[in-house]
Amino acid sequence: MSFSHLDDGTPESHWEQAGLDDLPALSPDALVLGAVRPGAPGVDGPGGRPVSVVVVAHPDDETLGATGLIRGTLAAGGRVELLVATAGEASHPDSPTHTPQRLTELRAVELEHAADALAAGFDHARLRVTRLGLPDSAVAGHEDAVRAATESALDSLATDERAVLVGHDPADGHADHDAVGRIVSALAAERDVPLYVFPLWFWHWASAADLPARRYRRWPLSEADRAARREALRAHASQVEPLSDAPGDEAILHPGMLAHFDRPFDCYRYAGPDDSDASRAAAVFDRLYRREQDPWGYLTSAYERRKRALTLAMLPRPRYDTVVEVGASIGVLTAELAERTDRVVGLEASDVAVERAARRLAGASGASVHRAVLPQDWDAALAEARVRGTVDVVVVSEVGYFLQPEELDALMDRIDCALAPDGEVLLCHWRHPIRGWPLDGDDVHARVLADPRWRLHAEHVHQDVRLGLFVRSAEATHAAVVVPARDEEALLPACLDALRAALDRWEEQHAQGSAAVVVAVDSSTDSTLDIARAVAARDGRVHVFDLDAVQPAATELESPAEAPVAEAGGVGRARAAGARFARTLFPDVPGPALWLASTDADSRVPAGWLAGQAVLGAGEALVLGTVDLADDASPRLREAWREGYEHRDGHGHVHGANLGLPWSLYEAAGGFPEAREHEDVALVEAVRATGALVRASDAVRVVTSGRTTGRTVTGSAEPDSAEPGDAGVSAGFAGFLSRLLREGADQ
Repeated sequence: MSFSHLDDGTPESHWEQAGLDDLPALSPDALVLGAVRPGAPGVDGPGGRPVSVVVVAHPDDETLGATGLIRGTLAAGGRVELLVATAGEASHPDSPTHTPQRLTELRAVELEHAADALAAGFDHARLRVTRLGLPDSAVAGHEDAVRAATESALDSLATDERAVLVGHDPADGHADHDAVGRIVSALAAERDVPLYVFPLWFWHWASAADLPARRYRRWPLSEADRAARREALRAHASQVEPLSDAPGDEAILHPGMLAHFDRPFDCYRYAGPDDSDASRAAAVFDRLYRREQDPWGYLTSAYERRKRALTLAMLPRPRYDTVVEVGASIGVLTAELAERTDRVVGLEASDVAVERAARRLAGASGASVHRAVLPQDWDAALAEARVRGTVDVVVVSEVGYFLQPEELDALMDRIDCALAPDGEVLLCHWRHPIRGWPLDGDDVHARVLADPRWRLHAEHVHQDVRLGLFVRSAEATHAAVVVPARDEEALLPACLDALRAALDRWEEQHAQGSAAVVVAVDSSTDSTLDIARAVAARDGRVHVFDLDAVQPAATELESPAEAPVAEAGGVGRARAAGARFARTLFPDVPGPALWLASTDADSRVPAGWLAGQAVLGAGEALVLGTVDLADDASPRLREAWREGYEHRDGHGHVHGANLGLPWSLYEAAGGFPEAREHEDVALVEAVRATGALVRASDAVRVVTSGRTTGRTVTGSAEPDSAEPGDAGVSAGFAGFLSRLLREGADQ
């Protein structure tokens, strides 16, 4: 995070429009004091007087962020231990009038006056200030000292006192604030102490879209509280006023920044024994694993054995490339997943469990477990595990309810980004009440089910456990693939083998018999037709349409001038005829629910191609995929290819070998024109003319041959004016490759 205090920052009006007034309200009685009263949820032993241990990085942080808690604790008869890590001597590094030593002295006096202002109306002796004297802007290098001071304050509590920890949000964006926030959050979790963290610079650099994930709540401030804050801020004169008129002496807190702290409430994120979150769960699990080798009974429980068997049975594919397991624990399920995958990466919040999992998986090829507190550590953990590309399936096993609702949403966001278009998410959760966290197992599954990005594909529900297999949502329930084929006896078998695997994948996520391939054979002089018919005889999902056996009526053509084209053959005629035949295979399926895909006979699609296309096309879009060259392409062609082709989302390529759209959109655009070539480009242009979305994606690639002689009647020559990345690069792929070679030879 990079920002300057001199920036204008986010106006307070933006935060008002973002719904600050709609944030849940904190009640001082119910939370600050309720967490220490006898019988409060998650609290053992007698209640007592509250002690708020407030840890901040610099003088003035306590006034800006913790006024409500400081005065609320004093009003409840408690006391406040205020620990200030630095003197704030680096606030004006370019000051021509104040040295760091002078600022240290000045700000120490300001802090004492501000503390007196915050304690106005109460016994000032119950607000004690301790300055730790650490170097400003370098707290991260002295975290042990901050931790030791905080532990000392906690250890000094009397027997009739109960602690509340208060500190910076560890993602405030200022290095010193974040360091203090990490320490306080970790200690609160380890000691099971209620925790309140507050933002400061977040209000300056963030945007309204960042607010929901923060889970902040409003702490109401009385008029006396607000007056005390204003007086305390006036005491911090070196921060709210210029040191002089000289450059480098500007006020750190300009009026726009101060406007965020003139609200009738403070904002805190709360976590406690009665309302835990992911970071607290990590400490809870560490304590459990230190006490017991196998606290959940993974190795001995009949329930755990049956649950693992159900989990593996719910995964539809016989084998996966990359699996991520959220909540790997000591690696028991991880080891069993490794038998079905090339790579399984376990994520676990407990350091102790990660160490035990590593020992268990020492002999398991492709299996590892990494420490991660989710959702925030997702990206770093996958990077540490060197997960490149997309993930096939994420297994979330009995950890969803150890997250706050917003944390669960954020985890699903990260899973969404990492997962392949045809990827799967398997949730498995205990269905009984979970003490100390806001969600239970049914809540977790209901929250994901309510997310429009996901569709529940399969479910097993028992009185103890619920398992749900989720796939990405798409309007399409059925699919048809059209393959024009002319003299393709050498390459068609591999093409059809790959397409049958794609049909298998489709049926894993949809109904059996809901997808088909139509091979439109046109003017072949070799055994292409016989090969297609032989495959169709073995697999009823493959259909053959022989264009030579069908003479199109003149009324089917747009104009008499097109009749010779249709009679002479052409890839446009083949694709259009194959599409019409495909529609007859699913006559009762509504147009938006039938996905029409196109590829070529010299191409091989990956197993997830068809399902992935339909997901990418959700919302009535045409999908343009990319292609790779087959391994047998010449080195010279490969070099030209690398220089002239774009593998990225938003690319400009159009390939009939990798194109798909809903039937309703295909019909609205008039379908493939019955032309000898460039029918794919024409269809894309027609779709754009309807105003529909055209989505160019690199998420689903097709491997195509490196030949430079086409199979259309004219040889599929590309127009020389077409440039790599232009919409004119079409299914006449042989011509595109020929042009790349010509351009390479000319250079």
